[in-house]
Amino acid sequence: MNKRVRSIAFGMTTLFGLALVAPAAAQSDWTQYFDYQGITFYYAPSTVTHNGGMTTAKWHDSNHPEIVFLVQIDCSARTIQSMSVDKYDPQSGAFLGSVDLTGQSAPEQIGADYTMAAHLAQVTC
Repeated sequence: MNKRVRSIAFGMTTLFGLALVAPAAAQSDWTQYFDYQGITFYYAPSTVTHNGGMTTAKWHDSNHPEIVFLVQIDCSARTIQSMSVDKYDPQSGAFLGSVDLTGQSAPEQIGADYTMAAHLAQVTC
């Protein structure tokens, strides 16, 4: 894991804390799309939008369902970029706030077909 990714991961953990139990917040249509090392990833089909070759979607994982990411995928260039992250109360599911990640980093290559990002692109593009 490179230094930048570790820094972002540490910052997100510090910012939001770790919840032991949390509801899948905000969307009622969470759909499983990927599993990796005991972590299940979900996206909300109702949040998928298309604008030319660009797609946006919200996703979360089973480790931290109270943290929901909005990502933008360039389906042609096969890149992904986090646009924002929402935080929900682990007990009630109430919306607690959002962090705008636009401009925080450049789009990253989606990578190999067995990655979370590749599976998300496959189901949304």
